Formats: sequence, structure tokens, C-alpha cells
Amino acid sequence: MSQRYIPLVLRVGLDVTPLLGEPTGIHQHTRALTDALGRRADVEISGWLLTGRGARPDLPFAVHRSRLPATLVQRLWGLSSLPRQGLLAGPVDVVHGTNFLAPPAAGSVVTIHDTTPMTHPHLTAPAVAAKARAIRRILRSPALVHTPSRLVADQLIADHGADPDRVITVAHGLRTAPAATPHPGVEGHGRYIVTVGTTEKRKRIPTVIAALEHLPDDIGLVIAGPIGNDESAVTRAIGRLPEPARVLRVTALSDASRDSLVTGASVLVHAAEYEGFGFTPLEALQVGTPVAATAVGALPELIGDEITLVDPGADDVANALADRILLALDTPIPSGVRQRLDALTWDATAAAMVDVYARAAAERTSRARP
Repeated sequence: MSQRYIPLVLRVGLDVTPLLGEPTGIHQHTRALTDALGRRADVEISGWLLTGRGARPDLPFAVHRSRLPATLVQRLWGLSSLPRQGLLAGPVDVVHGTNFLAPPAAGSVVTIHDTTPMTHPHLTAPAVAAKARAIRRILRSPALVHTPSRLVADQLIADHGADPDRVITVAHGLRTAPAATPHPGVEGHGRYIVTVGTTEKRKRIPTVIAALEHLPDDIGLVIAGPIGNDESAVTRAIGRLPEPARVLRVTALSDASRDSLVTGASVLVHAAEYEGFGFTPLEALQVGTPVAATAVGALPELIGDEITLVDPGADDVANALADRILLALDTPIPSGVRQRLDALTWDATAAAMVDVYARAAAERTSRARP
């Protein structure tokens, strides 16, 4: 595409709606990418909210609100490209849907974090599963699709008919965690393992609890993250343990408390059935905490050659995870892993995304020419 169609400073409208919710991985992606883009001179960013009500996120740029209810916009995008970018985000060259959705049209970049809404709707919240129809239309549209891992890209192409030329993989960056005081862990236990994240069904926290029964008695478990759609199953699994007090549940999780928990843990356990990227285990490795994780998201392509991962479809994932935890307790993290992960910065992600925005802007201008 000819560079003459690309402005010197791209006006990019970002969906900042995820910043209003819980600090999930999508929240982390949106916040960190927004900050990194704000440090660049070749983009001018603004925000848009796919909601007409509630608070605005505290951001140093203009934020546009949707004039239509989010549920209506989502249904419309399942049928057409309306409402278009201008109504949604104001005068911009490109809109970036950071949370699965944007107008299915040229000039849109849509981050599809994973295929859960289409392939695992039973594992996620109804509001997320409801995005499936609009996502399928986006995949058939002139929008560019961004995925954080090659795994998600391959699934969209092979299983959902996405055009390989329009699916672009750019890995997320990793947050540089400050030095943290280790958390004391579970009272009465000398060591602890930790699992971090919303208690969603796809995270399989009850499986981590089951794995705990295969570990030495001096090891406790900390479950850290907001309440999700599998919380009742988590509570029942804890109650079935011979010693329920072996588990500490932490639902209020700030960056500082998460850093403290991960730093103090003997092993971070990630039992997800499905994942788009996998921030938590990667960031744990970056600060020197070993991991026992399933082979999901970007983990196989980023660390799978150095660290043994558990098959998420294994017959007995709990037992396999327990074996991996015991191995991780006695095995140093390979030196090359942290060097590799240190290269995953948000500034590098932002630079790669600007290239994607430039292509989207050029294609939009080209289509608009007579």
C-alpha cells in the first residue's frame, strides 16, 4: 500500500471501555498499550466508550461516549458496519477495538484476545459469549484483526475462516513489576503456591485445589483474584479438602498485592483450559518465580522449548500439574527465559501496533478514493 495515504501523525481512537471494569488481562492490555502509545510522537490518541453511562476513566485525552447502548451496538455490528467509526470515536484515522469489537469496516483494527466467545461460550460470562456474532462478521470484513499469540491467529484462520493476510500477531508486552516484599502466605504453612486471576470456569481453579492434595503438607495455596462465574465451585472444592485452612482466598487484588503474592510464592500455578496470551505465568517467570502451567495461549511459542508445560486436555490435569509443581520447586528457571521475556516491552508492542494502524489507515483511504 502506498505510503502517501498515511498521515505523518495518525489519529487513533482506542476503545477504553475495559478500563472501567475489573483489572483483568484485557484491562491490563488496554491500559499499558494506551500509556505506551501516549509516549509516541507519531500518533495522536483519543478514547471511546462503548457505554453511555457511568464514570469515565482518568485519561489525559478526549474520550467519546457511545450514543447508543452497548448491547444494541453489538447486535448492529453482527449485521452491518453501522455505527461507523466517526459516530463512535469522532474524527480519527483508525479505531482500535481493544476488546473484541469495533465497526467491521476498513479503518478498524480489532484485538481478538482468544476464541472463547465462539468456541468455549460455556466457560465465560454471557456478555462475552454474546460477542460471537459480531466477531464472525468482523472476520469477514475489511477490518484488520490483531491477535496476541500465533495460537489464536491459527485458530481464527483454520476454524473460523479468517483471511490469513488480515490477521496480524503482535505479542502483548509485559509489565515491569517493581521489587516487592514477599507475602507471608498461608498461616501455619512454610511455603505456598499461588494462582492468580478471576475465578472463571476456563481458569480451572478447582483443578489447582485438587492438585494441592498431591503436594507436601507444608505447602499452602493462595487463590488471588476477583470473583467470577466459577466461584461457587471453588468454594465447594476448598470445603472438600481435609484441611480447608490450607487455602487462603484473596479477592481484592491491587498491583502491589499481586506482586507481593507472586514474589513470595514457591510456584505460580496456571491451570487454564484455554487462554489467549497468559500474562500471569510470563510475568511470574520474569520476576524469578517458577511456574507450573498448561500449554495455552502464547506460552508454548514463548517458553515451551525451555519449560515443560501440561497438556490442557490431559486425562488428569490435577495430577499432571502436581508433578510439574514438584519439578518446579527443585528446578531453576532457564536463564534464557527471562532474557526472552525482558524483550516483551509495551513500547515494542506499541511500535508494532502503529505499523498495523498505518496499514489500516492506508486501506481506509484507498477504499474511499473514487
